[in-house]
Amino acid sequence: MPKTISPKIMALTGLLFCLQAAVVLASSSSPDENAVPSPAHPTLFDQVEEFRLDNGMLFLLLPRHDVPMISGSIVVKVGNVDNPAGATGLAHMFEHMAFKGTDYIGTRDAVGEKAVGDSITVAGVELSDLLRDGAPADSVRIAELRSELGRLGKRESEFVIPMEFPRVYGGYTYDFNAYTSQDFTVYQATLPANNLEVWMLMESERLQNPVFREFYAELEVVKEERHQNTDDNPEGMARELLKSLAFGEHPYRYPTIGYMEDLETLNPGQIDDFWREYYVPGNMVAALIGDFDLDEAETMIKNYFGDIPSRPTPAGPGTPELEQKEQKRGTHRQGAERRLLMAFPGFAPNDPRRPAADLLSSMLSRGKTSRLDRRLDLEEGVARAIYTSSTGGYRRYPGLFTITVDLMADATNQMVEDLIWQELEKLQTEPIKQEKLDEIRASYRKGFIFQLQKNSDLVEILAMTQASQGDWRRAYRRFNDHDRVTVEEITSLAHELFVRDKASVVYLEPEVPELPIDETEGDRP
Repeated sequence: MPKTISPKIMALTGLLFCLQAAVVLASSSSPDENAVPSPAHPTLFDQVEEFRLDNGMLFLLLPRHDVPMISGSIVVKVGNVDNPAGATGLAHMFEHMAFKGTDYIGTRDAVGEKAVGDSITVAGVELSDLLRDGAPADSVRIAELRSELGRLGKRESEFVIPMEFPRVYGGYTYDFNAYTSQDFTVYQATLPANNLEVWMLMESERLQNPVFREFYAELEVVKEERHQNTDDNPEGMARELLKSLAFGEHPYRYPTIGYMEDLETLNPGQIDDFWREYYVPGNMVAALIGDFDLDEAETMIKNYFGDIPSRPTPAGPGTPELEQKEQKRGTHRQGAERRLLMAFPGFAPNDPRRPAADLLSSMLSRGKTSRLDRRLDLEEGVARAIYTSSTGGYRRYPGLFTITVDLMADATNQMVEDLIWQELEKLQTEPIKQEKLDEIRASYRKGFIFQLQKNSDLVEILAMTQASQGDWRRAYRRFNDHDRVTVEEITSLAHELFVRDKASVVYLEPEVPELPIDETEGDRP
């Protein structure tokens, strides 16, 4: 029986043949140049509309008619923290597969391709099971399955149109991309305003009807990414060691790219199960900002995303509390330079101590007048670069307060660590001055206001804040939280946070060169 062509596919067909060469210039009203919104509550946030579909998917919509462009972001509440045991890197691998197309985009024969794809999944699952069970790599059955997958891969290539999804999408967009973090997977795009329907179509199709073709070829791409960004990267390996020490049994300890031994056993069946469990409407937040009509956009959203079936929202992983009672230390030797990495147990996104932690981080390293920059760089001359973070980049569960220092050639990690502890202990006896605290607050606000100029920045701020904290308004309300933090609270937090027994410390050290063997040494008198 021939496949029924859906209205969305008919729309895609029309769009593919009717791409307009020129961007439609939309008329817009210029904002009042004399109006100065409050830094803590820019007035544009009053224009954000929440639009939730019956299936549970939430859209945040903000028309801005000053430039005929649109930026869209879809944040899926799934990251490396959600991967099942033994499958680190699965969330990141799925993100790669989300660019492989759908049952309509990227195939010459959907029915024939599906039959081959099902056979690849069956063989791949069996191979993975054997490898996990410890079967010898040279066993007869493993050799047979690898040969079978090679044959099926060649057969699959007869049906596949390589890179069709990005080729089509690239013809309508200025830019599109995706990334996976520990907590989320994000899909971004910026388009001319007259291509709004393209965004609706392409994103809804890959969410609802993905085809995970060319799986094993793409897996090799991910393995090479692991080699380049982690295995062959001294800083990457040092970060991986720090996470394993600081997080213990918490799933945040796993690298987003995955461990190589886990990548070796990933299979297409896991990708399909992952999609069905996590890519459900209630587990996604979308934001759309730019030159569009609100009513028209809501109609398109219903047409393109409204028919995605509602499924139960995943509960999330078990995350044990970080209880550290003694200092953890490690050393990694690789490369030619030194780096010091320190971490302390951090706070959850909505923890009332988070605003003070943000300010404390900037107090330590935010310009040459901050405490660590002044001491390590200007006074001692032992640091090339200093970085601090109040979260470590973790957005769903308590993360890490991190301090990272790139050392000058003649400095040692022990020397720099001693200086850092001196400065951390000074925080309790030499509190931050009020004028410095006010300066840091102003700097935060300035940076935030600057981000509001670009739709591509603002769209992710809205979607990510909603996904991580349950309310997109927290994006600007945090500045009110900052305003309430006192000097005394920062001093108290420093006393609570910077405890030697709570620290995890990693030294990145140069490789020890192998000394040449002098074969004549034994003959000397």
